[in-house]
Amino acid sequence: MDIASEDSSSLLVVEKSEVVLVKPSKPTPHVSLSLSTIDNDPYLEMILKTICVYAPKPYLEDKVNHDPASLLQDALSHALFYYYPLAGKLHRKSNDYRLELSCKDGDGVPFISATASCTLASLNYLDSAGDAAYDLVPCYEPVKGCEGYDPLAFQVTKFACGGITIGMAHSHSVCDGVGMAQFFRGMIELASGQKEPSVIPVWDRERLTYNGKLEDPVDLPNIVSSLCTDDMVREILNITPEDIMKLKKTIAEDEQITNENENENENENKKKVVVTTLEIIAAHVWRARCRALNMSPDETMYLGLAIGIRGIIEPPLPQGYYGNAFLSGFVASTASELNKSSLSHVVSLIKDMKRAALDKQYVLGQLSEIETRVKASTESIGIGSMMLSDWRQIGLHYDGWGGLVNIIPLISKTDPLFWIVLPVSKAVPEMRGGARVLVTLPREAMARFKEEMKMLSNY
Repeated sequence: MDIASEDSSSLLVVEKSEVVLVKPSKPTPHVSLSLSTIDNDPYLEMILKTICVYAPKPYLEDKVNHDPASLLQDALSHALFYYYPLAGKLHRKSNDYRLELSCKDGDGVPFISATASCTLASLNYLDSAGDAAYDLVPCYEPVKGCEGYDPLAFQVTKFACGGITIGMAHSHSVCDGVGMAQFFRGMIELASGQKEPSVIPVWDRERLTYNGKLEDPVDLPNIVSSLCTDDMVREILNITPEDIMKLKKTIAEDEQITNENENENENENKKKVVVTTLEIIAAHVWRARCRALNMSPDETMYLGLAIGIRGIIEPPLPQGYYGNAFLSGFVASTASELNKSSLSHVVSLIKDMKRAALDKQYVLGQLSEIETRVKASTESIGIGSMMLSDWRQIGLHYDGWGGLVNIIPLISKTDPLFWIVLPVSKAVPEMRGGARVLVTLPREAMARFKEEMKMLSNY
């Protein structure tokens, strides 16, 4: 495992222009829109901040008056004609606690143009920007009152080298990662000269709205004291291609030992198990996190994974659906069992959970639970739980405009529950075939976690 580069955040000084409200390029409907059951989940009502990093493109610098911010502002306006709900106002109603998007004339998306005096290379294409990277995204905290708040905001920052960053802040209640990537791709396509997005958006939130009998309230995993301390650390750690190969080899060896201990008939009927990179990473970081936190042996540890359901709904959700279309599947183990388990055993637990989560009855049960949760108060999820989301395949790495080097999510240190598997930075070609993990832990636990990750070299 490669440890993140040294912090170079002091180099980043950003000058921002006044906020401009970018409106759809053509008239759009005046309407109030309901959201799906999953969209309404109180645990999803947060603003996600993401930065896409683009290297300099010399062939564009030769063009007269080339201004990427103006180009993207125009593309955003054009895209909002198709995605007009993203220009509306989001609020949770007081009578039934459900979310609603109000869309009317004059609505728009806040847009900021900015400049930075340093180069992207000096910041390792933001891999070493630290908390200073928050200057590259719109810095507003939504007021969740009756007037509503913006579900989307943008900031385009041009660096001294000619490269740019596109900082987005979007409501997770309105779009999941796949949906936001779909919108972002459409905007980049329009900025590249296309007449319309290659995928036309579809609202259809009623497709994932549960109208059946509600289940009894369900105890959520590990509602206990929070993990947060006064000294939280957030880092992005590299998992090299060699690390992944070592993990796969370890699991293969574990499986071979297990098979040798089985009787001959069982061995003949046993099929070769295919293990995904996500399953390997999830198993390893979950166990390493447990060890780093020095959990009590009897403490129950939970690993949550986002399970996409676009393809298992009947009929399947239409292409262009950009609402939340995933459910959380949880694996549970005591800290003692998890610490002692082989990687192959932890992977098997994850595989069993994924199979169960794709069952249609499981989906209906989860939707019922969320509907119940909408009307109940929510508590913070504590130290024994983590949620791992895989951003490598959601489509945000689409590079139709050219020059995309890196993707950086900004997760608050007060939300240590959320960990993200990321695609590698193109600025580090030797990492091709590897992955990165965004990790948030108390400082002392982070040091122990890194030691656990370093042990990969001993496999």
